[in-house]
Amino acid sequence: MPRRVPPAAWAALFAAFLLTRAAFFALTTAGEYALYQRYGDAARATSLADLYRTTDVEYPPFAVLLGVVAGHVADALPDGVEVLVAWRPTDRPDVAGRRFEVGLGIVLFAVDLASLALVYAIARRAYPDEGPVARAARLAVYVAGTSAGGLILYDRQDPVVGLFALLALAAFARGWAAAAYAVLSAGCAYKLVPVLLVPLFVLAAAAARSAPAATTRSFLAAAAREAAVAGLFLLAYPVLSLLLLGDRSFLYLSFHSARGLQLEAPVSWLVFLADPGTAVGYGYGGHDLRGDLADRAAKAAAVVAAAAAALTVLVVGRGFRRAAGAPRPPGRDGLVAHLAAGSLLMWLGFILFNKVGSPQFLLWLAPLVPLLPLRGSDRWLAAVLLAAMAVTAMIYPGQYEQVRGELTTDDPRTWSGPTAVGLALLVAKSVTLAVAFVWLTVLVWRSRPCSRPGVETPGHPRGGSRCSP
Repeated sequence: MPRRVPPAAWAALFAAFLLTRAAFFALTTAGEYALYQRYGDAARATSLADLYRTTDVEYPPFAVLLGVVAGHVADALPDGVEVLVAWRPTDRPDVAGRRFEVGLGIVLFAVDLASLALVYAIARRAYPDEGPVARAARLAVYVAGTSAGGLILYDRQDPVVGLFALLALAAFARGWAAAAYAVLSAGCAYKLVPVLLVPLFVLAAAAARSAPAATTRSFLAAAAREAAVAGLFLLAYPVLSLLLLGDRSFLYLSFHSARGLQLEAPVSWLVFLADPGTAVGYGYGGHDLRGDLADRAAKAAAVVAAAAAALTVLVVGRGFRRAAGAPRPPGRDGLVAHLAAGSLLMWLGFILFNKVGSPQFLLWLAPLVPLLPLRGSDRWLAAVLLAAMAVTAMIYPGQYEQVRGELTTDDPRTWSGPTAVGLALLVAKSVTLAVAFVWLTVLVWRSRPCSRPGVETPGHPRGGSRCSP
């Protein structure tokens, strides 16, 4: 009989969740909310379409709507609520700005709470054989992962990105593949990276549709049908955006394509070592490296990141193909567990090889880490990922002056680059992410989504989650 979690342990877990959230709410490093507020206020004053016609907006439409929602929440709050953010290190002393900070924090806390609940629900479906202690441990991993980025947790849009992944996983766990595609398509209208997960969900649905004893041909045929359905959902975003908001609603793509190699990108430390004369500048909302080698590295990063995404599709797809070809149909639990691990691998590879290394990107991963197997030696993979998140927080906002270096010129504003401490932090972030990527790649490559729970498979007497990733 599975061990029960004492009520005191549950109380301690949720107390830790609430206390850390209260602390992060009070001490969040507020650096992004002013832009969300400006966009949100402008959209509320006229319309979203008018905002895109008159302003060079650097976010997709649903991300702008986050500021609209936060603004409405701020308006509904009682007078004096701005005192809740009085301890935040912010350069916006105006009352309206501080009220918006509170409103945004409340919206993101709701996202945080919903993510915690979804992690629990998805884990119950993906690992049905686990007892209450293991499920409580998964919630603790979620709290630890999100706490690592806690000083920016309630001032960035990125917790919502992780929520889109969880909603899509929850839909797939219920057998609603089309709903999962719809969720990911909506996520693309918020931030483009959910599109990277669509091929994985297509392959997962193809495995469920073509099993059991599927041939390669029947599996690929099922994948083609699922890809057509997913493609229709994905097409809805650009079509509706063009019709309702105009072609300037895609101007944000030029902002990101024009960015150079960001200071916090995992590859940046190699550029500093190879070219000690590399300086740090500022543009497109972040600090980037200036120099010929940095420019070449930024261009190469786009190619390497695309190759890593293609590799991830092949690695994850292998497991789904094996599940579809098995003599017994795969259980939905095994498919969900494999899909969660594959989604984490996809985003981890994007972060590792991308030219932009913003600290909030790690907030995408935090809700997916608790859905890893967390058994045997593989539980240490979660520890490595948590370490990467902690180091990222030490880089920003912890020791950013050490990473950026001293200001050397005012026009254009240029910094000297990382000190020895700053360089060590950049190396630590890069190494932990690389170790986690290789480890997770091997784990997903070896995994085999199971037959239905309770059905015996060779080498795995009970089936179920034992042979999932």
